[in-house]
Amino acid sequence: MSKCTSKSLLVAAESRNETVAILEMGGASTQIAFVPKGDILADKFPVLLGGCRYPLYVHSYLYYGVNAVHERTMQQLVADTDRHPSQPIDHPCMFRGQN
Repeated sequence: MSKCTSKSLLVAAESRNETVAILEMGGASTQIAFVPKGDILADKFPVLLGGCRYPLYVHSYLYYGVNAVHERTMQQLVADTDRHPSQPIDHPCMFRGQN
């Protein structure tokens, strides 16, 4: 196994015109990281990993995490629903009975 296996995978992916990225959803925010093909000045960090240097682009999107999106979705469902406050809300992304 080569010292820069990840780099080899990225080069192989680039030769097939594919983008390789990491998307991580936390509770309050979502992060994305990838090696850009062009020059991106903002949010670009050189990362040393396994002896290889990667010009990694990283950005965090606040309020797009799992908990934040769930909260906004529930608020919208309550606002859009004409129901008595004691009635459960049918959530379109959940199984029945798991509201």
